[in-house]
Amino acid sequence: MVTLHRRLLRLAGPFRGPLAVTVLVGLAITGTQLAQAFAAATVLARLFGGATFADVVVPLVVMAGIIALRAGLVLGRELAARRTGAVVTAGMRTRLLDQVAALGPGHLARERSGTAASTVVDGVDGLEAYYSRYLPQVVVAAVTVLTVCGWLASRDVVVAATVAAVALAIPVVPRLWDRALTARGHDHWAAYADLNAEYVDAMQGMTTLKTFDTAVVRRDALEGKAWHLYRSTMRSMRISLVETGLTAFGQSLGVAAATAVAAGRVATGALPATDLFFVLLLAIACFRPFRELTMYWHAGYLGVSAAERIGELYATVPEVTERPDAREFTRRAGPPAIAFEEVTFAYAAREQPALADVSFTVGPGETVALTGRSGAGKTTAVSLLLRFFDPRSGHITLDGVDIAALTLTSLRRQISVVSQDTYLFHGTVADNLRLAHPGASDADLVDAARAASAHEFVADLPDGYATVIGERGLTLSGGQRQRLSIARALLADRPVLVLDEATSSIDADSEKTIAEAMRRLSAGRTTLVIAHRLSTIRDADRIVVLDDGRVAETGGHDELVTRGGRYADLIAAQRVAVGSGAAR
Repeated sequence: MVTLHRRLLRLAGPFRGPLAVTVLVGLAITGTQLAQAFAAATVLARLFGGATFADVVVPLVVMAGIIALRAGLVLGRELAARRTGAVVTAGMRTRLLDQVAALGPGHLARERSGTAASTVVDGVDGLEAYYSRYLPQVVVAAVTVLTVCGWLASRDVVVAATVAAVALAIPVVPRLWDRALTARGHDHWAAYADLNAEYVDAMQGMTTLKTFDTAVVRRDALEGKAWHLYRSTMRSMRISLVETGLTAFGQSLGVAAATAVAAGRVATGALPATDLFFVLLLAIACFRPFRELTMYWHAGYLGVSAAERIGELYATVPEVTERPDAREFTRRAGPPAIAFEEVTFAYAAREQPALADVSFTVGPGETVALTGRSGAGKTTAVSLLLRFFDPRSGHITLDGVDIAALTLTSLRRQISVVSQDTYLFHGTVADNLRLAHPGASDADLVDAARAASAHEFVADLPDGYATVIGERGLTLSGGQRQRLSIARALLADRPVLVLDEATSSIDADSEKTIAEAMRRLSAGRTTLVIAHRLSTIRDADRIVVLDDGRVAETGGHDELVTRGGRYADLIAAQRVAVGSGAAR
């Protein structure tokens, strides 16, 4: 079963060194097998010719030495294969994660988390056996066949041609099933990734499932997905086992055919009788690598099934790329200015623009608020500022420099974001804070936490800053997560601050504390505030009201209220909503 995937071979490029070592050790092992077969054939030929035991002592000693050497080489191959596997999976996973990071949030928003995780984790793990075992064994099998056939040709061309024909048929005949196996492999991986995505959804949404008492319904759905994966696996295995059976048959046929042809040549006098031993034992050694090849193929089948998805991920072109002449942003003493100049942008799946000819400025050190109804384009503006996407037309500048002319790293290092959905990773409080500043000292963490009104509750945690918080920080309240997010932004110490609905999902008491922390955070920074809750933006230097992706009006709070436009409507609507809530 010899199947070489061109895409996987291209991906193996950076790992040629470790692969070469594994191949060389495998060839050395095969060399000992051939040498042992040759020595054994020599012993049998001498005994057949009437030699005494003393005449075969040297070949027997050589065989013993070869067996001992092979034991050491097998250990070396195992170590080399494991090292190759570790290097390949680590390197490939790093490249994939770099690619995912380059593709950015826009790509991930179109793909389920569980599916992406399956590709990066399980798909790459499945390829370990393919690269560390299967590919080296392909080379070993090819070299072994060439070596044996070359030696046999020096003795008898007909026997050599027989061995070569069967050896060629072993990888060629199963290719008749390639199209069916490839299709089954795609189905198998799709079913596997789909099941994994469903499990991730179920785990992340367990609170919702229990709240609505639908955990059993979800379990039944998962059971259906699991059975679909089982059936897909069985369909793949049925075809794969046909190939395995054909390969095993070819190995046996090769030895039998070589022996039969050699016996016929001996009967006609074209070949010495003693050469029959050499043909038999060398043919066995010649076809042995195919047996291991089949075993390694099955070990790496999951990764091979995922190969197309991995290749697609590598080949996906990021929506945002750096220009070849992109330069670093030169930071001056004060905070920079931001300008949106007739910016238009539409998401790929939508015809209507999320932003249309939007223009506004945020002066150095100013606080400008973007507000409007849901879907007005506020968060889209932030995504464009961070270059998660590029506008279809128009420009966004930072201190007069088009952000598209800057390196992505230098641009994003100017901006801190405190968002509504604060993401905290599984780890300690200190680990999460140091994401913004890996070199921060313990004293720096405490200072930032104090400024963010977070130190008091962190100090009350069981292990303080060394307390491990759960995935997504769900062991903390919403207000506590927000304060840690503000502390993280303080540690980053960047001149541009974006507050994206930072107080929309917390209670009034927490809002007051966080608002005070955000005022301290905004001091001396150019600040863009995104908010539904209009009480949080009334003190902004300027308010930009978006409506259906367009700038509806701009001005200060009092000015906009007096004008009686969209902003006044929003204020009135929120007052009605608050009044209704109070009445209830």
